[in-house]
Amino acid sequence: MLFRRREYSLFSQFSKIILLIYGLFVVSFSLIFLFLNHNMQSNLYDSYCRTIDYCLSGIKNDLEIANRSVLSTLYNNSDLSELSCSNNILNISVCESSLQRTLNSYLQCYSTVDGLFFYSGRNDRFISAVRDTNSFFPVYFRNMMRSVEFSVYYREIPARNGDYVFCQIDGRYCLVRMFTYNNMIGGVWVDLDTIMKKLEQSTSGDTICAFLNDSEMDDPVVNRSTDKDELKRIQEKDSQIVTCSGSRYLKFLTQPPFCCGELLILMPYSQLQQTLDLHYMLQGIFIIILTLCFFSTFLLYSSRLKLPVRELYRISAAVKDSWQPEAIKQQQVSRCKEVREINEEVIRLLEHINSLENQVLKEQLLKKEYELLSLRNQISPHFLINCLSVISSMAGTSVSRTVLKSMISTLASHLRYTLSTKSFVSLAEEMCFVRNYYDLNNYRYPDSLTYQIDIRDLCDNAAVFPCLILMLSENSIKHNLSADEKLKLIVTAREEQDEHGKSYVHITHLDTGNGFPEQMLVDLNRPNPSIEEIADGTRIGLYNIKRRILLAYGESHGSIRFSNNPESGGAQVDIIIPYIPYQES
Repeated sequence: MLFRRREYSLFSQFSKIILLIYGLFVVSFSLIFLFLNHNMQSNLYDSYCRTIDYCLSGIKNDLEIANRSVLSTLYNNSDLSELSCSNNILNISVCESSLQRTLNSYLQCYSTVDGLFFYSGRNDRFISAVRDTNSFFPVYFRNMMRSVEFSVYYREIPARNGDYVFCQIDGRYCLVRMFTYNNMIGGVWVDLDTIMKKLEQSTSGDTICAFLNDSEMDDPVVNRSTDKDELKRIQEKDSQIVTCSGSRYLKFLTQPPFCCGELLILMPYSQLQQTLDLHYMLQGIFIIILTLCFFSTFLLYSSRLKLPVRELYRISAAVKDSWQPEAIKQQQVSRCKEVREINEEVIRLLEHINSLENQVLKEQLLKKEYELLSLRNQISPHFLINCLSVISSMAGTSVSRTVLKSMISTLASHLRYTLSTKSFVSLAEEMCFVRNYYDLNNYRYPDSLTYQIDIRDLCDNAAVFPCLILMLSENSIKHNLSADEKLKLIVTAREEQDEHGKSYVHITHLDTGNGFPEQMLVDLNRPNPSIEEIADGTRIGLYNIKRRILLAYGESHGSIRFSNNPESGGAQVDIIIPYIPYQES
């Protein structure tokens, strides 16, 4: 043999199982932790995205409210109307003061807006409110509107001012939006540094913010000193984690809802790494605790398992040395409940084995007796003598030698089959010799015997023990066939299935004779009749068939039923056995 089964120790197998379970737990939890880490990284990235979107939405809301305030002032404020129409210096000064207070009150309400302004082209009046008094953007807006043709610029603003636009002054940028009404221009502006500071406060102090891809911008506007060409390359990458100036960053690329262009935000990866490091540390602690628990369990069970295993080994050695229950009873047993139960079961098993020994010997003797009875029933001396007498009487007549030769050959095949030592044959082979037997009897009693055979489905390949149907036919012919009366034999076999889908073969043997006596039916259909109970020992072949079915298949799988057919009154035998395909041994 290429592979030989080796012996193994129960304790070693237990150790391997513990280690295998530990390995499976570690691998499973590692996979789970990897999935959780990936999921956690994605969730953190999404939370940062939501934070940035929330910050940008807040800036947008402030700017929209400021826009509505400027428009409302343009349309409804009487001071603006007076300013654009009056030539009185005193009235103009009063209106300017009132508008200045209005703009200052507006500016206090908007944390994002850096300045508001109104400009009257008719009398060249510029009123502004700024958050940073040192800012030069108001002066730039005033000088720009004074230097351009007002009427032309006034008409261009509505066409191009659908959103905030970038405005560059001495290397600094702001976002500005202007509105026109009644020869007045109102505007809202915000410094890009203000927007970037708000983004830094919402994320972290080391965040890099850059505005890119706007027609008014020559280079990206960045809040920190960074290579702008590198930022453009980072913008084109698809990955979420990028490297900039030798450091790793989380990349967020979005389009602000209040202006054109794109906003690139690089958040230091260390923030995410700190959160993941804490998660990794918790995972490591969990794996260490899991390892300690497993090894503690292993040490505890190994110390506790050795004692019962040794007890079982001692009981096994005692059984090998002696099969007597008294020798096992004299030994002391440990306090282990399972070991004590096993020891008691072993004692009971040995006692039961001893009690079965004699019964097994008796069963073997009975089996031999059944075989002898079967042989005695199969080989009928009376039938054999009659066949030989018929052959002898035909020898001196004009009967064809071919007929005599066929009769002798048929008789020889029948005797050879009945004396066969096979345990099982196919149903087709059994029926072949049953037909031979019918032909032999037709030689004895011409035109007195007819038969009908119907084997359905796959039953012809079903395994049956030899002479099963032959004995039934011999019994029917022996008690019913004569030269004066005609006898018909019907043999059918069909496949059936129980509620569990298991296949069975249902064999029916029916004759048109006188049937079974009532007392014999009662005796034959008993669960386990004896030879003496069946009509004083007659019809031993029927008893032999029943015993062989019960011994071969058991009462739960094989059954035989004796009855008288209600229509013809003849003897009917129904046999149900499991369907087992025949295989030549």
